[in-house]
Amino acid sequence: MRSIIPALALLCCSFGQASAQQGIYIPADGKVCATGALPVTFYLNLQNDGALGSKPGSVLYFLGKRWTNGNGSTLTDEGGTGGIFRFSGNNPLYGNTGRQLLFGGYNAATNSGSSFPNLTIDNPDGLALGDLNDLKIRHTLHFRDGHLFLNGWNLVVGDHMPGQITGYSDRMFVVTGNGVAGGSLYREAVSNLSGSVVFPIGTEPGSYSPVAIRNSGATDVFRARVFDHVYSNAISGSAMPDTFINKTWNIGKNSISNAPVTITFQHTDADETAGYRNNRQNSFLNRYENPHWVAQSSTDITEGNLSTSSMQLAATMHTQQFEAGMQINEYFSKSATRANPGPRIKWVRFEANRLSSSQVGLLWTTWFEVNNDYFEIERRLETENTFTKVGVAPTKAVNGNSLRLLDYNTIDNNDFQGWSYYRLKAVLRNGETEYSEIRPVPPLKQVEIFPNPNYGRFKVRVSGVRAAMRMQISNAWGQVLRQYDIDREGNIEVTDLPAATYFLVIMYRDTQVVMHTAKIVVLK
Repeated sequence: MRSIIPALALLCCSFGQASAQQGIYIPADGKVCATGALPVTFYLNLQNDGALGSKPGSVLYFLGKRWTNGNGSTLTDEGGTGGIFRFSGNNPLYGNTGRQLLFGGYNAATNSGSSFPNLTIDNPDGLALGDLNDLKIRHTLHFRDGHLFLNGWNLVVGDHMPGQITGYSDRMFVVTGNGVAGGSLYREAVSNLSGSVVFPIGTEPGSYSPVAIRNSGATDVFRARVFDHVYSNAISGSAMPDTFINKTWNIGKNSISNAPVTITFQHTDADETAGYRNNRQNSFLNRYENPHWVAQSSTDITEGNLSTSSMQLAATMHTQQFEAGMQINEYFSKSATRANPGPRIKWVRFEANRLSSSQVGLLWTTWFEVNNDYFEIERRLETENTFTKVGVAPTKAVNGNSLRLLDYNTIDNNDFQGWSYYRLKAVLRNGETEYSEIRPVPPLKQVEIFPNPNYGRFKVRVSGVRAAMRMQISNAWGQVLRQYDIDREGNIEVTDLPAATYFLVIMYRDTQVVMHTAKIVVLK
């Protein structure tokens, strides 16, 4: 330790040159240590390009406006845990510095750079991260007063362990920002021995939305951030309806695992939209599964308590266990179903079309489903007075709830010669039912002429037409040689006509509209 200069001596030199230097500078080959014998206070801005060590029990007060860790700088632990770096804006020499700025000198992407052993925020105006710099705290981040603003950069707490975050509440937390893109709070080495690890985050002061993660799988690095708004495609698309809370949580980890992960999401009740607030008892968690939000089942809902002190604002927690684990980047939101919801099924389309003389195809799409169980296909023939169930299709909505387009199709065996009418009945899990609109299906118009060719005797059979019809036989010059009134079918004899190709025309008798034409070959 012969090359380490006591910090008190450094401060004396700094103050002697304050008017010219306007700050404290630790050069690249400089080594300074806070021993803990006396508190150390930095009143000026600090540029650390060297080594700044601290022993357990030591406290370094930083009252300047800007702290910068240069490339290659270190803040070493002298004794394993190091001292406390306390950022405060109450500077007795230069007045209140306002929000302080910290260039941490760390890169979360490469896991390299400077890191603090312990850091305390004691500034009501908060501490903000400087551009192009992440911040790492190896042991403990403590909130005494104020917030830590990420400003689009990242905060890492822990070093081969999750570390500790203390003193957080709905008045003091990590502000991730309200935009889709931004920085995250990382906790290192979260394992099944870590218990529930809290990420005290929020989008802005007064909007506290923390999460707590319990990892049952292999040790991993987890990260969390939250932003305002819920979009149909997680980070893009249209805004979701007002039954959603105006928050989206982005949770990530370094590796994929199938081991269970339990996550608690807390929101401040004041952030609730009117549609959600009026139906909070019917709320649940949503997980984004590209390209749709999917409602989760078995969500535990309790009063919010992710805080180290009494909450000043009422809050609500939703806890969900993900049995199959989670991906490396996930999005979550909260929503509710209306207590007096009106339709629980949003029908986008319902089509019924005859495919053949014996089959009808049905196709329908829902935009959302709430508490749905299955669909019944109902049919009424024109000779009947009531609808009858002719088929069942289970819902495709996970746990009966869906906020995305779902397509269904089925076939009904129906050879009825007249009109058929179809409707869908959605049977909800509580036994209630909802109906689609009715779709009419006409019979299949079909004309059979046999035998053809023939020797002047053949049969004409028409199906799917109830109206009176007229049939004409013409030659190649358009002369009408024979005319018949027919009803569904008739036996035709033209043995007196010479061998030739003739044209058969079937029309509606009342309107003379042509329904069918065909060629008839008469042999001799």
